[in-house]
Amino acid sequence: MPIVALQLLEIKLNANANVRLKESAVNLSPSNCFRVLTGLTRCHTAVAAIVVASALAPPAFANTITFETASLGVFTGPVTEDGFTYTKLSGGLFVAQFGNPGHDLEGLATVGGGVLKIVSATGGDFNFNALDFAAFNILGTGSQTLRVEGFLGASSVGVDQYTLANTKVFDPKYDNWTTEAASLLAGKSISELDITLNASVTGSGSLFSENIDNVVLTPEVAAVPEPASLALLGVAVLGASCVRLRRRRPSVECHAG
Repeated sequence: MPIVALQLLEIKLNANANVRLKESAVNLSPSNCFRVLTGLTRCHTAVAAIVVASALAPPAFANTITFETASLGVFTGPVTEDGFTYTKLSGGLFVAQFGNPGHDLEGLATVGGGVLKIVSATGGDFNFNALDFAAFNILGTGSQTLRVEGFLGASSVGVDQYTLANTKVFDPKYDNWTTEAASLLAGKSISELDITLNASVTGSGSLFSENIDNVVLTPEVAAVPEPASLALLGVAVLGASCVRLRRRRPSVECHAG
């Protein structure tokens, strides 16, 4: 939770508590003195608990594979970029300079395309967010469908497919680059992402290819409490415990001065 939001919440809690505290402060009897202390404890306990919850769930940051670290030409891999490792799983792949911008990855025409495999460089699970897709045909007619499949271990967890009308423009880059967001795979934990990049077979009479760039992935990060977070949690628990203990012992008096 943003710091500003926490500050506003604390002000609101304090404001509500202060109305009751001012009413009690007129008469500093033992019961009213306890009410004052209880109000303060509840207020700061709530704020501390919210801060702890925020600290225990650190935000996950997306990583992007741009293929800029891969050399132009026939691609086999493996290449590691921004926390992920990608390699050719089967068939043939090719790194070209018609990306969005810079390098892109596409199916190798001489063998009819291939499949790209992406895994976390650290071996952890992750989420697929989006990628840029361009479909090329030398005649500029028809369309192509890109297939993206996620796996958790050896089991498939879903397939996203994206269909795009072909372009015949490729210089300085394909002019139909489209950002495609995850659909069936959105929010699902995966350990491997396979992307099929079809291409024409040499001699088939039609030159075409499926091309990708800017594959966005988010590593799954386990929430690990930091020492400061644990200290805040301790304060919150202690405050709540004091309130419960005082309620169980109504005979305890609050002495002024």
